[in-house]
Amino acid sequence: MLGLIKAMPLMLVVAGGAYAYHTTTVSKAEATIAQLEANNVILKQNTTKLESALETETASREQAEKNLKVQLEAVGKLTEANTEMQAEMDDYLSIFKRHDLTRLARAKPGMVEPRINNGTKKVFEQIEKDSEEVQNADSN
Repeated sequence: MLGLIKAMPLMLVVAGGAYAYHTTTVSKAEATIAQLEANNVILKQNTTKLESALETETASREQAEKNLKVQLEAVGKLTEANTEMQAEMDDYLSIFKRHDLTRLARAKPGMVEPRINNGTKKVFEQIEKDSEEVQNADSN
């Protein structure tokens, strides 16, 4: 029994050390768990934000693709109209190239002048009409 009493302080010191080690280890583990739980919450929030950003980006991309298709169709139509106008212009220019209008106007002014004046009048009226359309489009 005397040995037990002598060993008691040593056992108390060992038990106290073991308790201190256990308390320190448990508190570190609890702190780590708390930090991991906080990280988990943050990661879930970030995942939600990223998912909503992905949905927004997907919708934006789809809308941009639709807009691109519309623009490509419009460009195609404009190109086709431009080609037609270019062909019409080439036809008119070929008429001027085939005929010497100066010589014809000097030889038969009564025939050429009214046609040129009427054509010029039509062109100016069309320019006025187009200008009004552009001005009205700009004001709307």
